[in-house]
Amino acid sequence: PGVDFKVKKMVVDGRAVQLAIWDTAGQERFRTLTPSYYRGAQGVVLVYDVTRKDTFTGLESWLNELEMYTTRSNIVKMLVGNKTDKPDREVERREGLQFAKKRSLLFIETSAKTQDGVLHAFEELVLKILQTPGLWDKSAEKRGVRLAAASAQPGKGLCGAYCPLA
Repeated sequence: PGVDFKVKKMVVDGRAVQLAIWDTAGQERFRTLTPSYYRGAQGVVLVYDVTRKDTFTGLESWLNELEMYTTRSNIVKMLVGNKTDKPDREVERREGLQFAKKRSLLFIETSAKTQDGVLHAFEELVLKILQTPGLWDKSAEKRGVRLAAASAQPGKGLCGAYCPLA
């Protein structure tokens, strides 16, 4: 599978926004392409699988890459623990929260399968983008919000196959 591109329209805080979402699903073979996806992004979603500790420990390298390639210092970053519907959890919620707090990331747990928390994750991220000075201006209003979803979870981005386009 290649890099997935989705456009999602939603209303956040009474404002109609259009999200342009580039989803690399954490595939290593796309790492050389990643700079172009980060460029100009207003928000980044880092996803790990709560049932796979290795996807959580791999987050550090994604964050380092993010620092290297993002063109905005005030980019909004969100950490998402996915697959909460599964019983065999290897990463506790408090671990994710601790990691996020330490690195000033928004944090949420979701299940893309049941849709639990997915919409809320996007709403929180967009709200933070709208509230960040310099990230949102009149010219951005015409273009919409640009997100790069870098997932530490191979083969599955934040939405995986379950994200319906509104």
